[in-house]
Amino acid sequence: MKKLMFLEIGVLAAVVIVAIIVCFAFPKPAFAPGSAQENSTTTNQTDSTPTPETTDFVPAWNTYPVTRQLLAQQYFVFDCKTDSFLVSSGQENERIYPASITKLFTAYVAMQHLKPDTQITAGDALDMVAWGSSVAKIEKGDVLTAQQLVEAMLLPSGNDAAYLLACEAGRVIKNSPDLTAAAAVSAFMEQMNAQASALGMTGTHFVNPDGIHDTAHYTTFADLTILGKLAMADETVMQYAKTPKELVTLHGETVEWKNTNALVDPATPYYCPYAVGLKTGQTPSAGSCLLSAFRMEEHELLIGVFGCPEEEDRFDDTLQLFNQIVLN
Repeated sequence: MKKLMFLEIGVLAAVVIVAIIVCFAFPKPAFAPGSAQENSTTTNQTDSTPTPETTDFVPAWNTYPVTRQLLAQQYFVFDCKTDSFLVSSGQENERIYPASITKLFTAYVAMQHLKPDTQITAGDALDMVAWGSSVAKIEKGDVLTAQQLVEAMLLPSGNDAAYLLACEAGRVIKNSPDLTAAAAVSAFMEQMNAQASALGMTGTHFVNPDGIHDTAHYTTFADLTILGKLAMADETVMQYAKTPKELVTLHGETVEWKNTNALVDPATPYYCPYAVGLKTGQTPSAGSCLLSAFRMEEHELLIGVFGCPEEEDRFDDTLQLFNQIVLN
């Protein structure tokens, strides 16, 4: 009986040793990208994260599949050199919601009335910012220049900066430094709509300076090409539209303003060296949006995507459209 017991123990030990050898000799295979296992939620994903030492980084703009399915509800590609639409999902005068792309025109109009070094003290205009909207973390009492507020709009898409600029410019327009914030912003919106009309943006109407959704706040493909060309000709706008991030000091603290446009940030997989801006947008009604600009020797493109389901989709779709034109 003892001999049999020792024999069983020996067999069991041998099985364990063989199992250990197999585990080390044949490690668990990595899951293919997009597999159910890779996309499942885990408590610790550190071991599966590629590192610069083991993975070669390849920019998405150069490897994007031309056959990828677009997710945007509305989109266009416009060639500024030939002044023509190369791709369009609909009519040039089809109405769309611009969301925070509005801030490009806010910056353009505001800087017609303010000097870049005009100092602006944050005040009651901050009370007009919608709760939960994107902000540059500006607080009452902070002092910034008009140019800094443009940067705060174009990098972190600060609605607080948009209202502060609109308020200050509205007071200059009315030549009334004591005008209430609400009255000043109202005066600025009148000026935005007047300038839009004068520039030929006849299918556009603005209700606010930040693009928070309103059914009366809209634009068109055709008008966005006018806006895009204005932005590309504006040195201040273009300086910040392509800046990946900036560290600033507000109320005694260091704050990072990070550009919401991943196309201009070399640290993201969406970076494209030909992208020079312009502006993202997002609201529940507008979806995720992006009006982007690209400069190359043979092309100067404006690409607009609107109504994307997720934030990343607007970059995926833009790169897809970019490759469709440039690589074909």
